[in-house]
Amino acid sequence: MRCPKCGFDNDSKRTICSECGYYMYRADINNRARMTRAQRRKEDWRVAKKKVSKVANMVWIVLVMIVMSFWIIALMVWLTGVDF
Repeated sequence: MRCPKCGFDNDSKRTICSECGYYMYRADINNRARMTRAQRRKEDWRVAKKKVSKVANMVWIVLVMIVMSFWIIALMVWLTGVDF
């Protein structure tokens, strides 16, 4: 692979130029293999599952906070003897 910065001819498997240290590999759409339909579907499910998991965790935290607040208020009312 020829370095685009200095023009030095490196080994074909090198991604960093041995002459100038330029990082020759760039992570863009042209440098990766195209995914098959099954691979795209699997990746989409993985991403969706991750997002649903985050939302479920936030809902769980809010629910726990509501229940804990109720019990704390109930305990304070019981300790002070205030009757509504």
